[in-house]
Amino acid sequence: MSGKASIGEQCTIMHQVTIGVDELKNNKAPVIGNNVFIGAGAKIIGNITVGNNVVIGAGAIVTKSVPNGKTVVGINRIIEQSNG
Repeated sequence: MSGKASIGEQCTIMHQVTIGVDELKNNKAPVIGNNVFIGAGAKIIGNITVGNNVVIGAGAIVTKSVPNGKTVVGINRIIEQSNG
């Protein structure tokens, strides 16, 4: 994890997750909100914000900001969370 990243409270980060800077653009790291679940092998890169209560699926690649309460799968694919 980049020392420049900011991670909120009550986050779960599984194994082999990368949270890092985008050295080719601006060398800034993600800001991750509260109550975020990050699945195994996910990559979160660059000057982005991950909102509160977000789920990032295993193996997802996130290079764009994610609004509160969303789920990210694949490459920057943001979907609604199911409540059931």
